[in-house]
Amino acid sequence: MMENLTSKFIDGALNLANMAKDNAGKVFDEMVKAGKVSKEEGQKLYNEFMTKFEANAGEYNKKFKQEVVKIVEELGFARKQQLDELEDRLKKLEVYLNEIARKEKK
Repeated sequence: MMENLTSKFIDGALNLANMAKDNAGKVFDEMVKAGKVSKEEGQKLYNEFMTKFEANAGEYNKKFKQEVVKIVEELGFARKQQLDELEDRLKKLEVYLNEIARKEKK
């Protein structure tokens, strides 16, 4: 469930990022069509936007992951590490109980 929720958040963020890129291209195209900038200036502005956007993508991703962790914790979901630790503890308990049961049979 947690992985599905996280996956949906990530998909949503990627869709938003793609929409921002697409809309930026449209905005620069509209500026060219309106005669506010030349085609070359519009392309230059778009390229600068994309360069900055891509340069900051890592920071956006980091912030997004922090928000997801925050939301997951607020909702009370266990994180994968916590579930893995519980699984390890259960396996050890199972081994211990099997040993006790085997000793009692003797």
